[in-house]
Order: sequence, then structure tokens, then C-alpha cells
Amino acid sequence: MSERRNILITGATGFLGSHLAARLIQDGCDVTALARGSKNASPRARVENVLEEVGVSQFGKLHVFEGDISLPNLGVSESVRKQIISSTTEVWHCAASLSFQEEDRDEIFRMNVDGTRHVLDLVRQTPGRRLHHVSTAYIAGNRNDVALETEIHIGQTFKNAYEESKCQAELLIAEEERKGTIVASVYRPSIVIGDSRSGRATHFHGVYAFIRALWSALERLRRRMPAAGPVKLPLRVLGEESQTLNFVPIDYVVDGMVAISRRSDSVGATYHLANPSPTENQVWLPNICRILHVEGIQLVGENSFLKTPMTKLEALFQKQMAFYYQYLQGEPRFDCRRALDALKNTGVECPSVTVEFIDRIAGWYVDFLNAKAT
Repeated sequence: MSERRNILITGATGFLGSHLAARLIQDGCDVTALARGSKNASPRARVENVLEEVGVSQFGKLHVFEGDISLPNLGVSESVRKQIISSTTEVWHCAASLSFQEEDRDEIFRMNVDGTRHVLDLVRQTPGRRLHHVSTAYIAGNRNDVALETEIHIGQTFKNAYEESKCQAELLIAEEERKGTIVASVYRPSIVIGDSRSGRATHFHGVYAFIRALWSALERLRRRMPAAGPVKLPLRVLGEESQTLNFVPIDYVVDGMVAISRRSDSVGATYHLANPSPTENQVWLPNICRILHVEGIQLVGENSFLKTPMTKLEALFQKQMAFYYQYLQGEPRFDCRRALDALKNTGVECPSVTVEFIDRIAGWYVDFLNAKAT
């Protein structure tokens, strides 16, 4: 696009939102971030601190307003609201609750569904009514077939409140598009991990929590058994070796979204920014164990626990990792054809998750954990 891009972004302090905001600033866009303050930092300080982590050093094109997507009118004053509406050419909605706990269900829906409704209220009043919405490929829920980019809810059930809330948010957007009140593009990343070149990450959800739990258990064992060599840790993890997890690096997701957003035919379309070749559990888990110098961890089915009850460690690990275990037993397959077609000849390609790739991503995080512990 040749015209000036004045962008309102929500979720600029999050993993994906911060990388996207940094990229948009680097591309010369004027970026307005809606953010909450904390006890120790103003909204602007919070945003600047996170953007500095991802390489932004000049903040002349950054504007920050204190707000909250879960509140009507995004929690801003009428004058600020009018200022945002008049100056915004497009809205990027990245903010979301990433909690998966059932006890957080009300908060998850307040952020992810009500928050999207409040963002839509604003988008409808902007001159171009243009929305870019970050969803998740896992709105496919418990489907075991191929999930298409053209589908939203086809009667599937969901593993958790997060998936369900993100699906409902997409339905809200689809209804506004049907009524002609907005023009939207929806992006559905899968499991977003660190930078494909450096391995670096700034937020540690998903597989990082799994690695951290293993690392913490091993640290406790090593303090009691300081002998050199791999730690023997007989730990059965509920999951299927032949099932997959769909990992995508943050740079592919951000580069892909930005490239697609520049296409006029992206209006009204949804894109799976997922890996065309998901990674089998029997590939990524053994390699993470190798990096952690641990032996004895194996994926097993439920029958294994019927034959031999869980040990205390296995019960504790399963409780801590209850959410992640849901995905180790299977995930949908994501059709990415529309996204891949849109990214042809752009130079944006999703890297394969090779052993070297796993070494880079997981190795960076283990080094990070080790450095924090010293």
C-alpha cells in the first residue's frame, strides 16, 4: 500500500503483538497502542520496554493510550476515542487472554469475546472500517479431520475455554462482515514459538511451559545427584508418539500477516498461518530431552496407567501440564492453501522443524533458564 498506514494495535505487550508492532514501526507506520498500566509502569513504559526487547530503539512513531478492551469504549475517554477513530486507517486486534483454565472461563470470555465486540464497535466508526484480527488455528477444537480456512464453527467441540472463546470472536467478526459494517482479514497462527534464525523468544507459553516444567524437575534432581551425565527420569507422559504439534516461528507469523495485509484480495479472507508440515511428537520430544540431558521420558497411552498406577512425580507433572497434555493426544490438521498462495513470491516461507531447528529454539530457551538460575 502506498497510502499512509495509521494503525491501532491491541495486545502490543504480548508475544505476537509486540513483534507485530515492532515490524509495523520499522515499516514506517504510525502505530497507536492501547495498553494497560501496571503497579510499576505506565502504559507507555510497558509498551516501550517490551518493544525494546524486540529491537525497537526509536519511538517517534509510537503513540500509547491507556485502555482495556474488556471495557465498553475500550476504557478510553470520549475525546481519546474520537481522536483514535479519526486518525486510524486500520486496526490490528492481537489482545487476548491466553489462559486455558476452566476456572478462568468468565475472564477468558470477557477478554476474548466481549473484548472483540468492543473492538468491533470502534472499527465500525473508523473511516476505512478495516480490521485485521489475530485468532488461532485451534478454533478447530476437537476436530480430527482437515480444518479449512473457510470454516469457523461446523459443530465441533473444544478442548478448553480459550479455543471456544476465540471461535466465538470469529463468529462476531463474520456477522459484522455479513452485514457490511466492517472489512476484515483473520489470521490463525498455530503454536507460535521463537525466532527461526536466533531461537529467541520474549514470552513463554505453550511448549515453553512444558520445557520449563521438565527443566525445574531436573534441577531439583541434579542438586541431590550432582553426578555428571544424563539424568535418569522415569516419567510417563500421556500422549501419542505419532500425533503432531504444529509449530510456527514468530517471524513467519508476523512476516506472513504483514505481507498478506498488503494484498487487496485479503479483505474478507481467513488465513491459516500454520506449518504445512506439523512435527510428530516422537520427533520434538526426544530432541528436547537430549538438549535437557534427560533419559527415561516416554509418551504412553492411558492403558499404561491402568496397568501401573502413576507415580507421585507423574501425577504432579500431569496436573501441572493438564492443558498441554490435551494436545499431545492429537490435534486437527490445518489446510494452509490460501495462506501459501497469498505468500507465493513474497520470500515468506515457513521453515521445516528439523533437528537443527529444535536445537536452536529449545537450546536458546534452556540457555535462558540456566542463565536466570545462576
